[in-house]
Amino acid sequence: MRILLVNDDGVYSAGLQTLRATLERMPGAEVYVVAPDRQRSASGHAITLHKPLYIEEVDIPGAESPVYAVNGTPADCTKIGMLAVLPGPADLVISGINRGGNLGLDVLYSGTVSAAIEGVILGVPAIAVSLAAWENPDYRPAAAFTAQLVELVMDRGLPPGVLLNVNVPPVPDGAVAGVAVTRLSRRSYRDRFERRVDPRGRTYYWLAGDPVEDPQPADTDVGAVRAGLISITPLRLNLADEGVIHQLRPWQDWLQERLTAARSRRS
Repeated sequence: MRILLVNDDGVYSAGLQTLRATLERMPGAEVYVVAPDRQRSASGHAITLHKPLYIEEVDIPGAESPVYAVNGTPADCTKIGMLAVLPGPADLVISGINRGGNLGLDVLYSGTVSAAIEGVILGVPAIAVSLAAWENPDYRPAAAFTAQLVELVMDRGLPPGVLLNVNVPPVPDGAVAGVAVTRLSRRSYRDRFERRVDPRGRTYYWLAGDPVEDPQPADTDVGAVRAGLISITPLRLNLADEGVIHQLRPWQDWLQERLTAARSRRS
């Protein structure tokens, strides 16, 4: 079982290294770590096209797996890991463990989730894992759960084009209330830009804000995590809305008529 382990918090982050150590203890697991050389949170699915990527093997005390740092984005790490680092095809891509949850609309900005999506784009099952805690995070329970989920995914598989977005609640070890398969919440943020002035007198802006803590249904990722449950949300790569496609068919005919008429006038 060849696993590519990536993240967006950087190659030295505690979440990544805790998960690496846990996966290394799994029988038959062959783990390769390819991660950004620095913090790359909220980088979305950006990839590097206009500058070279450099890979450097780094020494992590106690690591049995090869660990590489890349001067690129999380999605870069998945892509270069699978196409240039691994000695053969990957069986699974795991991204995490992220510090802080990736819930609701977070998945559109998250480097953690995007690194897992890149695995699915390349045809490999993928899991993104986040711990919904910022203060004094203990990654060991999330790592242990991820190892169990890996066994299940390897045994039963995932549908093509689907990844699992896992969020572990910030509760002490042994206090997790259970597991829930969820849908994405409508969680959003109350964003604002703080206007500041640098030492040279130039104005700059710093994005700030807080999540809108509206009540969320129990079957959503936010609702589950608030209830102390581990949330597993299946995300599909295909973003097209099949139902709306049928609703827009009349638009197609109307627009086609206008294009035909305009073409006739020009001729």
